[in-house]
Amino acid sequence: MRKTLIGFLAIIIFVSCNKETKYSSIPKLAFKDMTPREVQEGSNGVIRIRLDFEDGDGNIGFNTPNLFFKDNRDTAWVPFIIPDIPEKFNPSAGLKGIFQIDYDAAFLLIRVDSLNRDRDTLTWDIYMMDKAGNKSNIVTTDTLYLTR
Repeated sequence: MRKTLIGFLAIIIFVSCNKETKYSSIPKLAFKDMTPREVQEGSNGVIRIRLDFEDGDGNIGFNTPNLFFKDNRDTAWVPFIIPDIPEKFNPSAGLKGIFQIDYDAAFLLIRVDSLNRDRDTLTWDIYMMDKAGNKSNIVTTDTLYLTR
């Protein structure tokens, strides 16, 4: 259930294609920013993460899990779904743009060990896969501070 709820929060806010620039068919990510940088654990807040991306053949949105997050306090990868890219953007000519992911703070909790009673920190590792199975580079977000 957790994976399903988180997966639907991924959206694309900007997509552009440039017919003169050819990008690699291997997707590429770059961490752009994250706000806020501090959030209360289990709250109704949202952490907005923005990533720059590019893909030479534009086959990145296919409505299956294709964007993966790993809380670096854990080992599990959580899948997100990148929606299909509308044909009006001519994805086959290559895509470059920004992903915006709104991650629900309700799923974030401070670890229960004795070192983290009132405050915890985390970063996420993120990568994407295109329809051909090409895996992008892995990027790491800035530090997020969790409070009680």
